Amino acid sequence: MLTVTLIRHGESTHNVLALWSGCTECPLTERGMQQARAVGAYFANTQFTKIYASPLPRARDTAQAVLDAQPTPKPSHDFTIAQIREQSFGAAEGHQTCIREPGKTLEAHFAEDKYPILYESEKHVAFPGGESVEDLTRRAERAVREVVLPHVVNVARSGKDEHIRIALVSHGLCIAQVVSAIVRLGGGTWKRKGPMVNTAWVRVEVRIQGGMSMEVADGEVPPIEVTVTEEGRADHLEGLLDGGPLLGIKAIMGGGVVDGKEPK
Repeated sequence: MLTVTLIRHGESTHNVLALWSGCTECPLTERGMQQARAVGAYFANTQFTKIYASPLPRARDTAQAVLDAQPTPKPSHDFTIAQIREQSFGAAEGHQTCIREPGKTLEAHFAEDKYPILYESEKHVAFPGGESVEDLTRRAERAVREVVLPHVVNVARSGKDEHIRIALVSHGLCIAQVVSAIVRLGGGTWKRKGPMVNTAWVRVEVRIQGGMSMEVADGEVPPIEVTVTEEGRADHLEGLLDGGPLLGIKAIMGGGVVDGKEPK
């Protein structure tokens, strides 16, 4: 069996200021580092086979805290996986989020350097120079093919009753798309229950149907069953949250969506 644990990064300086972060290299806050150490300690008794991370500092430093807490011998790691960096917001990055002004087009907002929260129905829309949700979905599909699927193939080829555990330290919006892409490998669909707080985690289990060794070509998807077993877990964060509700940009960056006309 393969278990994939996806961990959101700790609180960043952009999170605190409610700025569009995207691919900007904003660091963790002191509380963010505490959160990273807390999630590392939480998984200290979970022996990961390999730890992957987005190269953005807020994810990379969170992943390092998870790696530091792992028992010896330490698992292998790769903190340079560009395919699991956050959605790029282009010209919006570093700007304050805002609510859309009634009667004004998005283009008119952009012309004034205003970048409002987009609606769930606008998956095809991107800020100037950035990625749309549809772009992120395609990138997440590539990430799963390049990072997760090789482990699935190895499990199918071995046929042994072994448990491979990998961790991906990424970002709220990207994690939502990666989980969906893993579930689609098994022919299923998945809809997130809600946004994730910083360093919350999701777990996905991938089992080979039949449990027997089989010949599988590189890049081929063997017969599998995929189950999301945990979602939005944050047991390790007692006393390490800001106490505010997950609304507006906090919800969006945690992988949430805005359905209504007036996001809060």
